[in-house]
Amino acid sequence: MKFAHKLFALGVFGLAYSLMSCADGHHINNASSESSVPSSSSEKDEYFFIDSTLHINVQRYRALNYNKDTTIWEPSDCEIKDSTFTCVHVDRYDYSYGVRDDIWNSIFDDENPSKKRSGYRDTIYDTTYTDINFGKNALVHYTPVAEIPEFDREAVAKALSKLSGEPCAQIFEFRSNYYLEVVGLPGFSWKDQDAVMFGYDAYIDTEDSGQKKCSVQSARVQYTMESHYSLIYRRSLPEALDVKRLQFFNGTLETFQDTTISWKLVYTDQYRRTDTLDITTKFEMNDSDSLRIRLSGFYDGPSYDAIDSTN
Repeated sequence: MKFAHKLFALGVFGLAYSLMSCADGHHINNASSESSVPSSSSEKDEYFFIDSTLHINVQRYRALNYNKDTTIWEPSDCEIKDSTFTCVHVDRYDYSYGVRDDIWNSIFDDENPSKKRSGYRDTIYDTTYTDINFGKNALVHYTPVAEIPEFDREAVAKALSKLSGEPCAQIFEFRSNYYLEVVGLPGFSWKDQDAVMFGYDAYIDTEDSGQKKCSVQSARVQYTMESHYSLIYRRSLPEALDVKRLQFFNGTLETFQDTTISWKLVYTDQYRRTDTLDITTKFEMNDSDSLRIRLSGFYDGPSYDAIDSTN
């Protein structure tokens, strides 16, 4: 089975505030930090001037996630029901500043936009927070949690019961909603394929002393800027499920043939909940392994896909 390898992109993120002017241009919002914020998606932030300083009234939600971290959201990000809520926010690459023309012109000279008006000095953001699921004025008593599929211990143990004993090589690939670690197999390791541009690979290098060593590192692939694409960053409550593509390496120069070893697999979900599984693996050397064409970032060997059972 083969997994499609996606290219990563380097992008620039920007957060644009949407601003709404008041009728007289000098409205002041005296709402306290515990005041209620309407949930209408059409709600805009307000701005006004005091002593030549631009004040922007910013209204935001705060919510606790599963790990009790405080997260910040725009009112239009969240849908709040009687006892539950969800929030989704997307940041996109954008050339614009996100400031409306009428505000821009009030700050900058019309004939020379690069020059600030002489009376304009600074910008202050006055933020009013509404706490969704904590505090004395909580709107609901609910913490969104991603529904993570159960780790199929029996299927994973079976998938890892027979592996190649090839030295300095990737010997397995695993796709699931869990991160894995190995205990009891010195020199073996799980690598997150998506942590680097083109995944990991194993290389036999020669040191200055002439001694050979195995190096498991990001694939030695040359690429150009044309390979890069803009990114869209999405965050949500409940959080989107983590999807891990993990590569399993024999990072030693030792050849394992007709060898059976018992070891422990540690698996951890995105909320840092951890458990262990006892694994017994019979390592074998397949003659076809030595004939396989090896390319950086390419793997065509045993794998297990816990997300898509058809793979």
